[in-house]
Amino acid sequence: MKKNANSIMKKMISAILAALMIASLAGCAAPAAQQETQEISAETTTGEEQAAAESTAEGEDTGGKTKIFFTNAILTAPYCALQLDAMQQYAAANNIDLQVADGKEDAQTQLDQIKNAVTQGVDGIIYFPGDEASTIPVVRYLDESGVPFIVLNSKVDESVRDLVPSYVGSDYEEMGRMAGELAVDALGEEGGNIVIINGLSGTEVANSTTKGFMDVVSANDNMEILADQPADWDTAKAMTIMEDYITTFGDKIDLVFAVDSGMTKGAAQALEDAGLWGEIPVVCSDQGQFVLDAIAAGEMKGTAKQDAVDEGNLAMDTIIKLVNGEEVDTWEIVPTEMLTMDNIEGLKGY
Repeated sequence: MKKNANSIMKKMISAILAALMIASLAGCAAPAAQQETQEISAETTTGEEQAAAESTAEGEDTGGKTKIFFTNAILTAPYCALQLDAMQQYAAANNIDLQVADGKEDAQTQLDQIKNAVTQGVDGIIYFPGDEASTIPVVRYLDESGVPFIVLNSKVDESVRDLVPSYVGSDYEEMGRMAGELAVDALGEEGGNIVIINGLSGTEVANSTTKGFMDVVSANDNMEILADQPADWDTAKAMTIMEDYITTFGDKIDLVFAVDSGMTKGAAQALEDAGLWGEIPVVCSDQGQFVLDAIAAGEMKGTAKQDAVDEGNLAMDTIIKLVNGEEVDTWEIVPTEMLTMDNIEGLKGY
């Protein structure tokens, strides 16, 4: 009986141990199955969320907004900052998605930026170029892309101008002529010696403004250009060049022509340091705030109007018309006029 009892007991213990092992195995298997289920569920949820996100992003990209891409070769120039602010305000008020890129004065950079924008998909492109010669491949690509585009502020190489639907910018030759008239008025028939602080070499702005200026002053044989150097629209460079002019030419300088207001400010600082500000006439060809203030103070006689806000707004208005299939002029001219103490009130400079 004792042996039988022991045998029965052993069988019972074995059964219990077997049951425990089965339970243990079941307990381990359940979390694994649950984990696998959770991973599949997570993958499904992630995919759904991603699709929803892409759908939302696509809705935000279009969302009724017109997508305009803007690349500017000299985005950091003071004039361009005021222009860009006007363009961004226009975009915000007219349901436009304005994407902006700094071209860094490099045509290849701008071409790459434009190609990327076309690939991503935009409705229109605004191209603010650097020097004229480097614009040829950019304009050809823009023409072939099929995307409506305009050129802003500075004209492209003459060989590809016919491919541009519309150029938005000032008549720089006319602005140069106004500066020339101011110079002639300041020096009179006796003429005098002039030094020029120019803009970025090779740009249509610098070339055309200087041409207009020279067309006027060269009519007087008593006018002589002592030097003409580019300061690249940079105030500090203009100051250094003016210091060099003062050192080199001294009292031979009768008049300074700085092609824009930022460079005028640099030239003025050098002249002031030398005790010559107000003694040597300085003329300019746009409406930076420094020049407007100097005119108001009687320190400068005048300049030519070039409103960055007007230009920015006109650029946006023109590209939107093109996107909508409306006709635009091949040259949308930003109005200019000679500015003196009599008509500068209320104007905003950069």
